Amino acid sequence: LTHAYPADELAPISCVGVNTFGAKHGLAVTLIDALDSAAVFGNFTMFERGVRRVVDDVSFDVDAHVSVFEMNIRVLGGLLSAHMLASDANTGFAIDWYDGELLALAKDLGERFLPAFDTPTGIPYGSINLKTGVDANETRITSTATAGTLILEFGMLTKLTGDARFR
Repeated sequence: LTHAYPADELAPISCVGVNTFGAKHGLAVTLIDALDSAAVFGNFTMFERGVRRVVDDVSFDVDAHVSVFEMNIRVLGGLLSAHMLASDANTGFAIDWYDGELLALAKDLGERFLPAFDTPTGIPYGSINLKTGVDANETRITSTATAGTLILEFGMLTKLTGDARFR
């Protein structure tokens, strides 16, 4: 948070934030990806502070061309796991002011991914523009492994939202 936020990643030598996911102002990818790590390390203060930053500052309504795979495992997965931690008193990381905002962001991101699945096989395109959808020149080359890795996050998104479009 000190050196890179809201940039996507921290350059390790310069300690400068870099936006590697295409959004001009960053999507806070590493912060979202690390929220559950703060819980694993037992740092409630850092977890709550990170959740507050994401809730207050992150929006996916940006003109950014992103990898479906990377955004799925790092951002969608991070939002879902942090939501489950923040909303369940049994985890020890429930946040009293939290009202499902991370799940709402996860659903928004999942909806932005849906056009990527509009392919002859249902195996998604490798990348998508978060604002405009699949580029007309997007390559049809994709990987079944990439499609397979989406099952966990999309299954959980379906379970938590009740929205069968993510199955």
